[in-house]
Amino acid sequence: MISNKFVAIDLGSTRISVMAGEIQEDGFLKISGVESKQSDDIRYGLVEQSSGAAFKLNELIHLLENSARIQDIEYISVSVGAKSMRNVSVSVSHFVGASKTVSDKLIDEMIVEAEGKIRGESVAVYDVIPLWYELDGKRMDDPVGKQGTQLIGRYNVVYGNTLIAEKLEGCIERTGKIIEYRCLGVDALATAVLDEHERDNGCALINFGGLTTTLSIFDNGALQQLVVVPLGGKTVTKDIQEFGINEKNAERLKCAVGKALESLVQDEIYVSVASVDPEQSAVKISSRMLAIAIEARMDEIMSPIFDAIDAYSGNLSNGLVITGGGALLNGVSEYLTERTGYKVRFGHYTDWLADKTNPEFINPIYAQMVGTLLLNHEYREHHPLVEVEKYKSKNKNKQPKIPRSGAITNMMKKFFEDDNKL
Repeated sequence: MISNKFVAIDLGSTRISVMAGEIQEDGFLKISGVESKQSDDIRYGLVEQSSGAAFKLNELIHLLENSARIQDIEYISVSVGAKSMRNVSVSVSHFVGASKTVSDKLIDEMIVEAEGKIRGESVAVYDVIPLWYELDGKRMDDPVGKQGTQLIGRYNVVYGNTLIAEKLEGCIERTGKIIEYRCLGVDALATAVLDEHERDNGCALINFGGLTTTLSIFDNGALQQLVVVPLGGKTVTKDIQEFGINEKNAERLKCAVGKALESLVQDEIYVSVASVDPEQSAVKISSRMLAIAIEARMDEIMSPIFDAIDAYSGNLSNGLVITGGGALLNGVSEYLTERTGYKVRFGHYTDWLADKTNPEFINPIYAQMVGTLLLNHEYREHHPLVEVEKYKSKNKNKQPKIPRSGAITNMMKKFFEDDNKL
């Protein structure tokens, strides 16, 4: 019997979060608990202090066991994203062979060859995404079983620093937990907030994080482009601190009064905020000056993303979809529409949730974990936990390698397939 209970972790730019959920018989997700806390041990998606991050993660898991009423959490899933991640499009060409029929084996070999095109001492491939195939000049999505002579495959290879995975594995190993499933953060977000039509017919998903802002363009059902900008909501907050106030008050002012466009300030007001210098009187800040500062920083953050959107030659008929905590800033939708001309909608995951879900669990900062839970469920349908237990019994002192969402380098999957042949 396949268990439908899952635990996802999110090692974000400024926080570590854990979420427990269960896929009900009707297919909807019941979130049973969320725990989160600030952390300086992770920056830009990279674990910098493994011991500190592992300690905080263990604390959160214990809290989650109590709040979600789960005993002895052992398996977790995690999404991966970091500022060093990039993507590149590569092509692989093969003759079909004597049989003249495209086989699964040939497809696997071509994917491995596509992965091998990305080389570097500190470079690791995190996913290889098939975009399309061309068999004797005819384009198609799935050539397996079809007859022809020459097959060309086009792939999107997502890569980044090897430390992303190495540090992540080291952190999780310290907790004693087992990573059952790993996926790209952008895949998790897209699963949670995009519908099939948007992924198939083109849209740009923008995730406004604390220290990073990420653009992922989806078209023809696959990730086409990935851009990670190492600036985010905390960068805006630091600018507001320059008015002479502390970080906490700057964040509160940004959320309560701030706007992403100066033109949205209709009636200018002045807000008195305690000075960072206790010897000084309160600082008076104009809502218009605040908006000017925010808009200027937004332009800097979004410049590489706007350039990528302008340069994209594919279809973006479904416009922009925004998510992440920074997307809650007043006027972000209007700002994006003014700068790009595209329609903008806020990405939500409520369509996945069971009735009577606690409103506390409906927050864009949790979207990535929701998507991770959903993808973990899909993975477990094909790789039940009984197979993981089988792996553990044969390798008592080893933790299974982290599985990937892509079609390659999935060591657990290979083990399971080989084991079934015995």
